[in-house]
Amino acid sequence: MYYIDFDNTIYETGKLTKDILKIISDEVSVRKNEDAKKVFEDFKSSTDNFFTFAKKYCIEYKIDYDVLCSKILDIIINKGKEYVFPDAIKFLKKLKESNENVCILTYVSNSKNLEQQALKLAGSGILELVNEVYNTTNFKFELELDFKNSIFIDDSPRDIEGFYKKGARNIIRIIKPNNEKRTSKKLNLPEIIPELETFDEIFSKKVLSK
Repeated sequence: MYYIDFDNTIYETGKLTKDILKIISDEVSVRKNEDAKKVFEDFKSSTDNFFTFAKKYCIEYKIDYDVLCSKILDIIINKGKEYVFPDAIKFLKKLKESNENVCILTYVSNSKNLEQQALKLAGSGILELVNEVYNTTNFKFELELDFKNSIFIDDSPRDIEGFYKKGARNIIRIIKPNNEKRTSKKLNLPEIIPELETFDEIFSKKVLSK
């Protein structure tokens, strides 16, 4: 079984976030009579999902939430495929053609974000290429998985280290752009695992022991 991470591995989550915050900042700037770029820069880091974040500003500046919500949904659902890394789609298609079992293993920090994550997954267009999806608020390495006999592809140091401690040895770290906070962190492991920039390298460099 292949267990593959979603955010920042298959899906360019950082770009989606910037695009949605721009939509919100454009609406707020009209109400505040302020430059949209300045409004965008003034946004504080938040654990809110896109919808609860937008709702706060709609209440504060008397913006029509339904209109703003529709714009956010349009990006996530109708334009979602634009945020999937092309090499990830190519890799998933190759696995499907080879009849490999594939599970998207994706973590969100709280249950309020599960629905948003489900929307992102649906809009991405990858669901027809995989067998299963685990959308969970538990740390991935806390799940009951066959760690020793599965392949894990992820970008998160926390999860990669967790997989290793559970006995996983077929682990690949995908390092994508625009995610420096994670990619700059070195792994605390007793051995070196493959760290790749693209899914293409998984086969071309023959990094799997399978």
